[in-house]
Amino acid sequence: MVPSSANVGAPRPAPRRVLRTVLAAEVLSMTGSQFSAIAMPWFVLETTNSSRAMGIVMAAQMIAVAVFGVMGASLAGRLGPRRVMLVADFTRGPLVALVPLLHHADLLPLPVFMLLLFAIGSFYAPYTASQQTLLPSLVGDDETRLSRANATLQGATRFTVLLGPPVAGLLIAWLGASTVLCLDAASYMASALLLRHGLPRGIVLSAGRTRHRLHDALRILWRDKLLGDWTIAQILGETTWQALFAMLPVLALLHYGGSSALAGVLLGAFGGGALLGTLLVGRALKRVSATRLAVCGRLGQTAAFAALPLPLGPAGLTAVLAVAGLLNGLSNAPMIAVRTTRIPAPLRSATLTVIAAAGLTGGTLGLVGAGTAAESLSASTVFTVLAVLQILAGAFFVRGAVRGRRPPAPAVAG
Repeated sequence: MVPSSANVGAPRPAPRRVLRTVLAAEVLSMTGSQFSAIAMPWFVLETTNSSRAMGIVMAAQMIAVAVFGVMGASLAGRLGPRRVMLVADFTRGPLVALVPLLHHADLLPLPVFMLLLFAIGSFYAPYTASQQTLLPSLVGDDETRLSRANATLQGATRFTVLLGPPVAGLLIAWLGASTVLCLDAASYMASALLLRHGLPRGIVLSAGRTRHRLHDALRILWRDKLLGDWTIAQILGETTWQALFAMLPVLALLHYGGSSALAGVLLGAFGGGALLGTLLVGRALKRVSATRLAVCGRLGQTAAFAALPLPLGPAGLTAVLAVAGLLNGLSNAPMIAVRTTRIPAPLRSATLTVIAAAGLTGGTLGLVGAGTAAESLSASTVFTVLAVLQILAGAFFVRGAVRGRRPPAPAVAG
C-alpha cells in the first residue's frame, strides 16, 4: 500500500500516468468485449436458431466467473493487480480467437464452444477485483475522490457500451460474427501490451502479497450489514441485467425483423444512458453523499425496470434502456466506492473478487433462465419476472444502507 501521505491531496504524476494507462487499456479491451456482447449470442442464434442454446453457451462464461472468482479470491490477493490483469488479457485474447478459428475448421460443437467461454470467463472476476483494488492505491481512500475515480473508469467503459454494440451490429451485417470476434481477440492483446509497458511493477500492493483465505472475505460480508445486503442486491440485480441483455438479440432476431444493427442499438442505448449517468456523478456528489446517490440511483433503476412489461416496441424499449442505463451509471461508481472503503485494505482484492463472483452467479441464472423462458413464454412475461427481481434488489439495497450506518471496518493484518 502506498504511504498514507499519498491519500491526501491530488495524486502524484506517477499515479496519474498509471490511471491513464488503466483507462486506455479498459477502452481497448472493453470495445472488443462490446463487439462480442453482440457477436457471440448472435453467432449462436444464427447457427442453432435456439435461444435456449444461446443462454446455455453464454451461461458457461458466467459459471466460470462464479467458480474461479471464489476459488481465485486468495490468488488475486497474493499475486497483486498487475500480474492478474496481464495474465487475464494475454490469455483471453487467444481463447476468443479460437472461437472463429475452430468454427472455420468445423471443430466447434456446442460443448467445445461452452468450454471456450468457460475458460474466457474464468479471468473476469479476478481482473475486475484487481482493477478496483488498484484505484485506492492511486487516489487514496477518501470516499468522494474514490467515487470520482471509479466514475472516470466506468465512464471509459460506458463509452464503449455506447459505441461498441451499434458498430458491432453493423460489422456483423457486413463482415460476419466470426470476423467481429477476431477484433475482440485483438483488443485483449493490445490491452495486455499497454498494461505491460504502462503499469509499473512497483504498483503491486504490499497487501496483495499477503495470503488471504476465502473465509476472511466471507466473514467481512457476513459481519458488515451493508456489504452483505448489497451483495444480495447485486446477485438479484445481475440476474435481471444479464437476463435483459440475453433478451435483446432474441427480440431483434425473432421479433423485430432479424436486424443485428437493432440489437446493437438497443444495447448501445443502455451504454449511452450509462455514460451520461457516469458523467453526472461528480456533480451529484457535491449535493449528496456517495451512499445516498447509490441508493437513489438503484431505486430509480428499479422504477425503469417496472416499465419493461408494457407493450413498448423497439423505440419504447430503447428509451427505457437509456433511462435504466443513466440511473445505473449514476449509482454504480459511488456504490463501488462505498463498498471498497468499508473493506479492510489487506482483504480488498479477495473480498471484491468474491462479491464479483457472487453477482455474476446471479448473471448465470439470468442468462440460462431468459434463454429457456424465451422459447416458451412471451417477452412481457419474462420482463414482469425481471421487474419483480429488480424490486427485491432495490429493497435489499435500501436495507443495507439503513443497517450499515457505521464507519468502515478497521484494517486487519490478514
